[in-house]
Amino acid sequence: MSMTPVAADLRLSAQRALLGAIYPDVRMVKVRRDGSRITFTAICDKPFSDDALDALTTAASEIAADFPDCDVDEIIAGSSDPLPQEDVLTEGWLFQRAETDEQHSKGQ
Repeated sequence: MSMTPVAADLRLSAQRALLGAIYPDVRMVKVRRDGSRITFTAICDKPFSDDALDALTTAASEIAADFPDCDVDEIIAGSSDPLPQEDVLTEGWLFQRAETDEQHSKGQ
């Protein structure tokens, strides 16, 4: 497993693209790069709003515009499962919503 953090240019591009794009139903957003492939991942409440989907898709498109030599894969999913337990620096986490244990037990 690589211990290399996500490059600063990608992280800054993603942070800029996400300004104003985080709706209340967004739980987590991360971005990773492997060669010429960028993976943009967002986990939202299930179900999530069309507004959240549109904003996240637009953010992924803005990232793609900053990296024209790369392909960007979007993974935008709804889930009430606990968020992954992983190294947030090397996995490129950009946003994590504060959640209580009660939210998980109710599936929210």
